[in-house]
Amino acid sequence: MKVLMEYQQNQAHVQAFLVDAAFDRLSKNQQEHAQRILQQVNQLMADRHQLDDCHWTGAALAAVLDHELYQDGQAPYRQVISTIPVLKAYQKFLKVEHVKELAQVMDEHRKTMQANWKAAADQPATGKAPREWTPENYLAWQKTMVAVAPKAALLKNIEGLDETDEQYLIDEFLTLMNQEAHQWPDGWTFEALQQVLGMTMPLDPHIKPYQIIKIVALFDAFFDYLHQQGDLNDDQYAIAKRTLLHMQPAQEALASLDRKDRLTQLVLSLAQAEGVDINDRETAQKWMVTHRTLLTSFVGTIMHPWRDYDAREQNNEMVKRVAEKRTASQTPAAKTVKGKKHPPVGISFRNRRQKSRRKH
Repeated sequence: MKVLMEYQQNQAHVQAFLVDAAFDRLSKNQQEHAQRILQQVNQLMADRHQLDDCHWTGAALAAVLDHELYQDGQAPYRQVISTIPVLKAYQKFLKVEHVKELAQVMDEHRKTMQANWKAAADQPATGKAPREWTPENYLAWQKTMVAVAPKAALLKNIEGLDETDEQYLIDEFLTLMNQEAHQWPDGWTFEALQQVLGMTMPLDPHIKPYQIIKIVALFDAFFDYLHQQGDLNDDQYAIAKRTLLHMQPAQEALASLDRKDRLTQLVLSLAQAEGVDINDRETAQKWMVTHRTLLTSFVGTIMHPWRDYDAREQNNEMVKRVAEKRTASQTPAAKTVKGKKHPPVGISFRNRRQKSRRKH
């Protein structure tokens, strides 16, 4: 749960930053690459240094800039030169206590980071060429995976799921990674996998509690299968497997709740990750009011795939209420009889007295 909460916190901070005035002050090029930069650095800080975005240290930041970021030379040059300005603006936006110290570390290690990227980028390309994905061949591949993967030995014996369950969950996962995260299998990120598997899928209005509980077991086997088939390289496989670490308790907690309460629990987890005492109702409500933009962005992101379903449900509910009001207005009112008023429910006192007289 801690990993998921930290991920939620980082994601919410990034989304809030992207609509803040601090983001508007960045150059057009810096704005274009900001989200990708923050996702990569937050992921490295979390995976290799166990730090969320509000608790970076100078030593961890130096290690990321010198030895971990852009080591493969694959990032575009415009992203590399935008990195330090974006990180400075982001940390200032978060109002961390040691923002000046971190800014100094960034300035001191900027040249090393850029030199490492250039050295890697200048190396001749080696190894297998990356697969060229298109919307058409992705959908064809997805259809094949949904049909074939559940029959593979790695996925056959997952207790509690039959082949239909596995097909449903795999199809939904691959659809969400494409339509919501806009990522192909050779570019899946830790953040997108966490969001889809840990938050968006459990909010599916049609998913069953037992299916939520088995998400971790199923996709642990599915990622093994994709790696075995050559659809995930070693780096992507490691990222995918790392996504599932510590996710099971959170999934079991969500499965025990109805859909509305699952969303509430995810919002509370975000608030708790922000340091809010969620057991103090007044404090929690005050935080939610003052962080409405952040919460709206967070909820909008994880609920986005189900917006059409929810809109239909709201419309159906409204139609039902209108019909009920119309029926009530057309029902003739009972004639009122002037006289002594009696209690509105139950047997009348007058009748009770009459009955008691008959006993004598």
